[in-house]
Amino acid sequence: MWLIVIAGGIVLWHLVPQDRLFASGMIGIFALALGLCNWVFIMYKAGSVHRKAPASVDNINKLVKEGIYAQVRHPIYLADIILACCVFVFYPDFRILAAAVWLIIVLVFWAKFEERMLEEKFLDDYREYKKRVPMLIPRFRKYPR
Repeated sequence: MWLIVIAGGIVLWHLVPQDRLFASGMIGIFALALGLCNWVFIMYKAGSVHRKAPASVDNINKLVKEGIYAQVRHPIYLADIILACCVFVFYPDFRILAAAVWLIIVLVFWAKFEERMLEEKFLDDYREYKKRVPMLIPRFRKYPR
């Protein structure tokens, strides 16, 4: 997956013209710092609950539904998307925007691909989990379960 993201980013870097969309200043620095802190926090939370989370589906032997995985099904992808958006706010260039959009498209596609494999592996348990927990955007209100 990361090979696809990097290859697409390199192609976009050469195809999309360099042009700043707005000046970011201190807001950009704050956004980047916040994005990096969020990324580290989510990676720590995901790793502490599920050590095999970054592994392929074949290596995952247990469906984890607690901790950060009770809020979103793909917290690591969410952290990557937030970081990409913060990098864009830090350096608001058309090329960075194109790369961030490409990253989001690939991650959403990959998450759906992984979900099909997880559903095949964990069957009804994963289908029930999908009904209760959103894919990438956490709910901030409690809904009845």
